[in-house]
Amino acid sequence: MAAVPTSKTATAVAVGVALGIAAASLYAHLSCHRRHGRSAAAAVAASGPVLPKLYIYDHCPFCVRARMIFGLKKIEHELIFLANHDEATPIGLVGAKQVPILQPPGQKAFPESMDIVRYVDAHWGGPAVLRDASGRDDLAQWLKDSAKTMQLINQPRSHAAPLAEFALARSRDYYRHKKEAYIGMSFEDALARSPQLVAELNVLLHRLAGLFHSNRSFNPEGLGYDDIDLFGRLRGLTLVKGLKWPPKLRQYVDHMSVICDVPLLDAMAKY
Repeated sequence: MAAVPTSKTATAVAVGVALGIAAASLYAHLSCHRRHGRSAAAAVAASGPVLPKLYIYDHCPFCVRARMIFGLKKIEHELIFLANHDEATPIGLVGAKQVPILQPPGQKAFPESMDIVRYVDAHWGGPAVLRDASGRDDLAQWLKDSAKTMQLINQPRSHAAPLAEFALARSRDYYRHKKEAYIGMSFEDALARSPQLVAELNVLLHRLAGLFHSNRSFNPEGLGYDDIDLFGRLRGLTLVKGLKWPPKLRQYVDHMSVICDVPLLDAMAKY
């Protein structure tokens, strides 16, 4: 398997115009080389290595999981934000509308966040760095108890945030239609419940902080799949104003953002 170059920076690619421009540029580049007697393959090789492509939505906690392992291992890649209403691209890649999707160079694309994390950790960027999930009952119970509150508070705020997947009105309408049906109320009604939901989350965050080993990892053994799952969920809460983050938990979120190269969303937060 060909090695993938490592870097702290992922290349973010906007689907649509940017890809069209890139394709036109590459075509012109290859045509030029053909006129000068160089093969297309040689021209591509001269332009640099082909990078893995990771298709995501910015708001998606499962996509954050996949982004984390690339950041932790400093693996250079193309980060492609799909429009939320775009069904054709993911269906064309993996047969279903879902993200994240990984397209390894020269191989078949595949979905499922934890499968992507395991693949990347095992094959690229040196030895594997993540420890197995702990299987802790207290964590499983917290995830179950927090799920509904987090859905009600996150989804209306994600919809309102200026994220790449919602740049078009069609994308915002698509997301609203799907998620309002899922949570069983309008986004406006969910936002009207903010005082209650924020109070519930403050209690839940305090409880979660008590489960953490430190502000650097959930378990004493170090970073593992529990951290991949938890940061993916907690990052979305930086869209929520009024939360009272326990210091250990906020320090953890800030730390994970830096080492995984996944920016937080505080600047877009609303109550």
